[in-house]
Amino acid sequence: MVLESKVKHSPDEDKHETYEGEERATSLENSVRRATTDTTVHIGALLSIMALSLTVGGVIEDSGIFEEVAAQSDFFGNIWTAMIALVIVLVIIGMIMDPFGAIVLVSGTVAQAAYSQGIDPLHFWMITLVAFELGYLSPPVAVNHLLTRQVVGEEEIEKAKEDTRGMSFWIRHERYVLPLTVMGIALVLVAFGPLVYQQYF
Repeated sequence: MVLESKVKHSPDEDKHETYEGEERATSLENSVRRATTDTTVHIGALLSIMALSLTVGGVIEDSGIFEEVAAQSDFFGNIWTAMIALVIVLVIIGMIMDPFGAIVLVSGTVAQAAYSQGIDPLHFWMITLVAFELGYLSPPVAVNHLLTRQVVGEEEIEKAKEDTRGMSFWIRHERYVLPLTVMGIALVLVAFGPLVYQQYF
């Protein structure tokens, strides 16, 4: 004699709350569907950003501004002025473009202009790396801060705001100002340190 028993589960037993308070099913099928949907959305957004970045890069490249600079080795007068201009341009690119589009743009335009001004290629790409990182920490996008908020969670951010309410500006905005300060100092050292060494030592 075979006894068969069926155990009925309520729908609530197969669900749990996420950190955002919404319920979702724990079954493998639903998890895969949810992950696939989220991945599709993120990939679509990333491809859109890359396409827009490449479009902006193409417009800048077709303008011929950097080609004109590259054609004149004395365009800036001296290497110090050229370095200041390149640092500003690279930080702005990092602020508004995704890494892939920025690398494509810099490789075809800014890099050639930098080489023509007497800047060593290795030195230039080290500057580019640090300048991009400073751009990723800066408005209007500040992509690194956005990613950090997603990892840490809004609850922790709000708790930190409450804990620092009424304190000095530096304490209240330390999570924004400190990375910008550190990366700004690092960029100045990386950009101008080798030039100082070459000229005075």
